[in-house]
Formats: sequence, structure tokens, C-alpha cells
Amino acid sequence: MANQDEYFKGQQKNEELICFFRHHWITLLKDFFYFGIFSTIVILTMINISLIKNILSNNAELKAFFVIGFILGTIFLHRFFLKIFNHFIDIGIITDRRIIDHQKTLFFSDTMEAIDMANIQDIERKGEGLLPNLLGYGDLIIYLAATASVKVFHGVPNAGFHFRCISRQKEICQGRFRTAGGLKINTENADLIDQQRQTLLEGLKGIKTPDLVDR
Repeated sequence: MANQDEYFKGQQKNEELICFFRHHWITLLKDFFYFGIFSTIVILTMINISLIKNILSNNAELKAFFVIGFILGTIFLHRFFLKIFNHFIDIGIITDRRIIDHQKTLFFSDTMEAIDMANIQDIERKGEGLLPNLLGYGDLIIYLAATASVKVFHGVPNAGFHFRCISRQKEICQGRFRTAGGLKINTENADLIDQQRQTLLEGLKGIKTPDLVDR
């Protein structure tokens, strides 16, 4: 039972964990920008709370507007922190046998998809634009040999490193597969040769050898 479920759920027996990755932090930049605006509004509201109370005291419409704004702000705040949590639990895993895409959210989703290294035909790293090349993140595109399907990992940090990890494990795994296949073929050929030799010997037993005559 070595290594089974040692580092992640679903880890196979004797399967070795190479590394794992999350989406690059740049994918949260927009959310942090909106959170900064929201925090500024909250701070300004707290500073001027006395003035706001005086304005709202005699105006029912503004009170309703303030309550709606408070509810929307609470929803935004919960949504922001949910995105932060989801960022850390949605991961990709690279082992010596498989690539696993664990798509997980805090409450609503928990999906695992595995790709066998032996079934990978080609790997492509894609990083277009100034920020991807400056910060080193990008997309990893995996082409499968058995089918025409393609698996894409978006926003992978340090994409070059993970590209090399997958390429190395792909070559090692497929090299083992080819070696095992060659041994199987050689074994089958040896069995066929033994059968042919046995048939030939049985045929030779039925042939009478002429007696030698002294002259």
C-alpha cells in the first residue's frame, strides 16, 4: 500500500508525486482591484458616519438605498473570499504516471480528471503578451494520442518548469511502455521459434535413414 492516498486522494499504489500547481495569482488581480475600491468606500463611509446618519435620518428613500448597498457589499465580500479559497484548492497534480486536474470549489464542485502519461502525444506551452512572458505564466495544452481531444490548463505559474516536468515524465513513462512492449514481442517470437523447432524435430523422427553398405 506504499504511497496510496499519501499526498492526495486517489493516489495509486507506488505512484510518485512530482509537483503540483495552482492558477497564477494574476488571475485574482481584477478581484483585488475591485476589493480595493470596495475597501475605500467602506473606509470613507466609516469616517463620515455621523454625516451619513444626519442625511439618512429624514429620508426613507436614502435609507432603503443604503440598506441595498450594504447587502450588495456583503455579497461582494463573501464572493471575494470564496474566490480566494477556491484559488488555493483548485490545483493540478503531476505524478510519474498521470496528470490530474482537480477542479474544486469550497461548496459546489469537486471534480478530478486524470490523463495517463502514456496517452500524451504532444505538449504545447502558450504564453502571449507582455505579462505572461514577464511573469512566466501561460497555458499548457496537452494533445492526447488515442483521441483527438485536447486538455488545456489555463494560467499556469512558471509554465516552462511544469512543461519540462510533464515532458520528462512523458518520455520516461512511454519509454517504459515501449520497453515492456519489446520484451513481450521478443517473448512471443521465442515461443514461436520453439514451436517450429519442436515441429521440425518431430518431422525428422519419421524419416528413415538409409543403412550404410560396405563396398
